[in-house]
Amino acid sequence: MDFQDTPAGSGSLDAIDWPMHRVSRDDGWRPPAGTRIVSVDDHGMEEMHLWENRLKGADKDRAPKLWRGDDGRFHMEVDGMSYDVPGLDSDVGEGRPGMWDRDERLKDMDAEGIDTSLFFHSRAMSLVRMEDKAFFTRCMDVYNEWLGEYCSIAPDRLVGVGILPTIYEPEATRDYIAKMKALGIKALEIPSAPKNVPYNSSKMEPLWEAIAESGIPVMFHIGAYMEFRGKGAIGANLTKNLGPYRPLWSILAFSGILERHPELKVVFCEGGFGWVPWTLQDADRVYQVYESEMKPKLANPPSFYFRRQCYAAIMQDDVGLKAAKDYDLTGNLLWSCDYPHGESVFGESRGEIRKIFETLGDEKAKMVVGGTAAKLWNL
Repeated sequence: MDFQDTPAGSGSLDAIDWPMHRVSRDDGWRPPAGTRIVSVDDHGMEEMHLWENRLKGADKDRAPKLWRGDDGRFHMEVDGMSYDVPGLDSDVGEGRPGMWDRDERLKDMDAEGIDTSLFFHSRAMSLVRMEDKAFFTRCMDVYNEWLGEYCSIAPDRLVGVGILPTIYEPEATRDYIAKMKALGIKALEIPSAPKNVPYNSSKMEPLWEAIAESGIPVMFHIGAYMEFRGKGAIGANLTKNLGPYRPLWSILAFSGILERHPELKVVFCEGGFGWVPWTLQDADRVYQVYESEMKPKLANPPSFYFRRQCYAAIMQDDVGLKAAKDYDLTGNLLWSCDYPHGESVFGESRGEIRKIFETLGDEKAKMVVGGTAAKLWNL
């Protein structure tokens, strides 16, 4: 149920099952012939004891620990500190077997009508919190190597999103992307809010240059940041986490990163699309009002660079879908299932895809649900 469907004065909404209990709904509708469905934001659990088993030498003794407990829940510990998300039952987002079982994942993709899945880590990116950044890079090496192996069984259907760790060593980016390509990795991510890493710093230019040169879009994903505590904290934290991209995109645009690197493509995942028109409107107005203060001075309004180079993915987002249509931004719109997280549309993917076709028409909808993604990642 969408918030717009809630009766005036209603005090309740229908509960939605956790993904581990959902059943795919299929009313028999199918997209037009030739449609390829690509979910650009799904998730998979890393191999148990991944870093303990694969790190070498002295690194092995300090390896991050990832295991599944007797209760079936997954746990992660680094330097004796729990990296689990506090106050949240992990089964909400990690309880469906396809999270860790590749065959079950492929069955679920078939049931949802999804041809190709770009999928992110479950726990690996949380290691960005580690103080030893050289060790973080070696841990990401292990993750990326495993990811390449995991996807090699079904490379046309499973596209793992590798983690590019060179935000702490930007000049190493070109060589590291070459390593990722050699592993068969077609997609890459950098953290959306790394501590003490100013993406607009001049020292970051080698990173942006290398990513743009690679032809691989850079992906950002929301994180599980627990800012609030006490009453209502879980709801407040999760709602806040679903809307982080206004400041991030703004620094990419106003700093001139997008202008200097016209081949750079940027993808924002799990933040919806409703923020986009609002942000572009405000950014252009700010640039007009404070034009004399802008450093650097852009050749075009900030919104120009979003339209040319940026993309955002929706799951169930009636507001964002309508906004993309109304503001002629469907070329910047992507779709994802977010399998198998709690806020995902797993179980309802076919209905959400049908809604996109009914809203946009066949030509534009085919691009949103997979055509644009196929071009971006050369699938």
